[in-house]
Amino acid sequence: MAKILIIDDDEAVRDYLATLVTRLHHEACKASTCAEGLAGLADPAVQVVIADIYLPDSPPLNDWVDQLKRAAAGRPIILITGEPSEALAAKAQRGEVMAFLSKPFELAFIKGLLARATGPGTPPAAV
Repeated sequence: MAKILIIDDDEAVRDYLATLVTRLHHEACKASTCAEGLAGLADPAVQVVIADIYLPDSPPLNDWVDQLKRAAAGRPIILITGEPSEALAAKAQRGEVMAFLSKPFELAFIKGLLARATGPGTPPAAV
């Protein structure tokens, strides 16, 4: 069982990834800011970090990745983004990060569907 640190400012994304991590029999710990995430990486039990590239307190991408790499000290880094770019893909190809994942995840899709299905003007369910 590995301890996985999830850094994302979107609570739904954090919770979804934590659920996946838990279902895969790993321990999830969560952070909502860069500062919290870097502090979380001080825990030597953390084995993998999954981090959003755009957080309210994040520096420019290259600086954020450098900070993560220093704090992770060789532990795998998986970046997540809602805005994939060639620069991000290049970082993964050069081995600066293990991988990157594009948002929206399945949870975002389901959340949108449910919001539309239960929004104003939705007829009541038949009994």
